Amino acid sequence: MRVTITARHDRFPAALKETARDKAQHLEHYFDHLTKLEVVFDRDGGIGYGCEMIAHAVRGHVIVCHATKETALAALDVVVNKMERQLTRFKERLIGRHHGNGRRGRRTGAEAAAAGDIWW
Repeated sequence: MRVTITARHDRFPAALKETARDKAQHLEHYFDHLTKLEVVFDRDGGIGYGCEMIAHAVRGHVIVCHATKETALAALDVVVNKMERQLTRFKERLIGRHHGNGRRGRRTGAEAAAAGDIWW
């Protein structure tokens, strides 16, 4: 997975960018089929700092999270928590789509996985 970290309207310390890279790479724990992850820090005038995280998954799926807080690190923490929840829900939805839910003519989860019906 490629991780890109950029900044708009301000300079951010290298330590913050390294922290963002570490936290972004940890997101692969929640969904391991991410191809690219972008983290964008932004200075929102006198209000505070913003952080945006854009995750690109296989087959063109894009998941986006935003947060604005008083510090850039706080905004990063909120965005990472939001992204964890969204990736978990996304993975559950993908896996749930391929399980038969007990209907006739469909395979169970283990049978579908063994046959290669799960798309990733």
